[in-house]
Amino acid sequence: GKKQIIKLLQEKNPSRSVAKEVGCSQSAISKIWCKYKQNGKVTKGKHTGRPRKTSKRKDRKLKAICLENRKCTTKQMKHKWAETGVNVCDRTVINRLNEMRFKYRKAKRKPALTPKQKKTRLQWAKEKQSWSVCFT
Repeated sequence: GKKQIIKLLQEKNPSRSVAKEVGCSQSAISKIWCKYKQNGKVTKGKHTGRPRKTSKRKDRKLKAICLENRKCTTKQMKHKWAETGVNVCDRTVINRLNEMRFKYRKAKRKPALTPKQKKTRLQWAKEKQSWSVCFT
């Protein structure tokens, strides 16, 4: 980490060898060293982006809901999760399930039979209705 980089640089190690040892670029080492010399401490970067809406505990609750019924839709999971006090959108449910490595699939709709298919199927059934079973 950054503390290790500072320690190595304070021991008068060249930035090139520190970069090799730590496994990052020489320019990154230089930036860390400059910030350390300015502030006198190793500072963490600012957290950017939208803050997370769910905690680890809430995520575990979603996992339990998912394992309870694997054929549950995301909308149904969202409503069950909302009962525990988590108000999120469908997309968040999908994102959390993806993070937990659950596979998300949309169920395929079985197409309805056309009138022609229904007619031929009924005709076939009527023909076979009079057949008798023979055991030889």
